[in-house]
Amino acid sequence: MHRFFVADNQISGEQIRFSKTELHHIEKVLRLMPDDEVIIFDGRGKEYLVMLQPTTEGELGGIILQQTVTDREPVLKINLVQGIAKGEKMDLIIQKAVELGVSRITPVLTDRTIVKLVGEKAEKKLQRWQSIAREACKQCRRNQIPEIAPVSNLSDYLNTFNTGELGIMLYETEPRQPLRAVCNNLKDKIPAPADLDLLVGSEGGFSPPEAELAQRNGFILTGLGPRILRTETAALVASSILFYEYGDLD
Repeated sequence: MHRFFVADNQISGEQIRFSKTELHHIEKVLRLMPDDEVIIFDGRGKEYLVMLQPTTEGELGGIILQQTVTDREPVLKINLVQGIAKGEKMDLIIQKAVELGVSRITPVLTDRTIVKLVGEKAEKKLQRWQSIAREACKQCRRNQIPEIAPVSNLSDYLNTFNTGELGIMLYETEPRQPLRAVCNNLKDKIPAPADLDLLVGSEGGFSPPEAELAQRNGFILTGLGPRILRTETAALVASSILFYEYGDLD
């Protein structure tokens, strides 16, 4: 059954109104008709079975037939702190991270970030990434849309990180304890559910001063084996390993 997103202000009692984008997809692309049934979600955990019906204005809306709260969220809440990658790589990272179950994505500017986003350009990118996250949720049947945080500098982010929280940085420059060993140690000390910040660099990884600052602020430095992975690969591999170790990917 087709799935669509609606915001809180598009739900009034049992009545549903769709955004122009979703309405175009419903009417022009899928060619759905009145009395067809669809699934909608509000991005905050609720899911609805809806019958399409014309509104008083003549456009296609819907009537809620059934409401459910379906939890498809991992017990491990990962905040992916991602060095902004160039081109379409960042779009791919966000799309796939949302599909895997990442709870929050924090884009950061690092010493080796090629793309420099500030001001209006950063705001436009943020809107695009939020749209990608919504579409990924529609596809993978998540009912909670992960937050995409505003672009920030890595140093600012690290200086506000609470040393009592869990943080892992992928840093391949020096031999470090492997991620599997890190996971085993974490599970012995902190069972799920837990919140964890996963820090992944952009192209070129992190500079030594950034790694030192992260370690001083409580991050565990680790790697993903003998081969150097691209940033878009590293983010998804590390997230998958963490979810598997905490029992989300059986």
